[in-house]
Amino acid sequence: MSLPFEVAYSEKPGMSSKSMKRLAVLLKPQNVGEITSSLNELGLEATIYDVKGVGKDKERIASGRGSGTSELAHTTRKVVATVVKSDHVNEVVERMRKALAGEKAVVMISPVDDLVML
Repeated sequence: MSLPFEVAYSEKPGMSSKSMKRLAVLLKPQNVGEITSSLNELGLEATIYDVKGVGKDKERIASGRGSGTSELAHTTRKVVATVVKSDHVNEVVERMRKALAGEKAVVMISPVDDLVML
C-alpha cells in the first residue's frame, strides 16, 4: 500500500529523489498540533525542532506575585519539517494554511538533493 505522498528512499545516492522539496514551517508552539494533524492526514511524517529567534515580536512573561512583567530577549518558536515530492508542495502548503486558520507562520521551501536510508 502506498501513501498519497510517500517519499521513496534509495540504498545509495541516485537520481530518483531529485524532484523533492523540504518544507520547514516556523510557527508558535501552540500551533504545532494543527500542522502535525494536517500532515498526518496526508500520510506525511514530520520532525519538530525547538528554536529561539530575535525579531520584532517580543514575548512577555509575568514575574513574581505582582503584576510585573519582563520582556525576553528572544522568542520561542517551533520548526516542523517534512519532505514531499515537488508536485505536491502547493497542496501541502494550502492544507497547512487552512489548518492554521489565520495564524501567522513561515514556510521555508528548499530542494532536497537525495535521501539515502542508512
